[in-house]
Amino acid sequence: MLQILLGLALMAVAVAIHLVGGLAAILHLRQRMSLPTGHPMLHALWILVELFAALLLMHLMQVSLWALLYWWRIGWDFNTALYFSAVTYATIGYGDVVPPVPWRLVAVTEGLTGVLMLGWSSALVFAVVVRLLATAGAVLDDTPPRNGDRW
Repeated sequence: MLQILLGLALMAVAVAIHLVGGLAAILHLRQRMSLPTGHPMLHALWILVELFAALLLMHLMQVSLWALLYWWRIGWDFNTALYFSAVTYATIGYGDVVPPVPWRLVAVTEGLTGVLMLGWSSALVFAVVVRLLATAGAVLDDTPPRNGDRW
């Protein structure tokens, strides 16, 4: 039972990391997207690089927290715990490292959390790309944006 509670607590922390980090990324990118630029494609590329870096950092933070749990409670060395956590979070599941029976449901919780967080990241990337395409279309068409076109 303790394992399940720890897994649910880490899932809640993962959601908090993604919420706060995602909002911070959106606010930063919103400001960056409003800056005038002479090269819209390079500007869009740089914005996406910044977004991917922020998302990768958030995912690595979450994977590291799960790894700390495995290191602390199972007693694995940190490299093994980090490897297992990354493989589980990304739902790759090689199966070369397997947790003890009481911790298997925690690993399932991490896998499900990873799927949801990766999906959330995909939705954020999609939203930013749609916004970049709308902005690029306005720049290329030389038409002013509509009244409701704001973040």
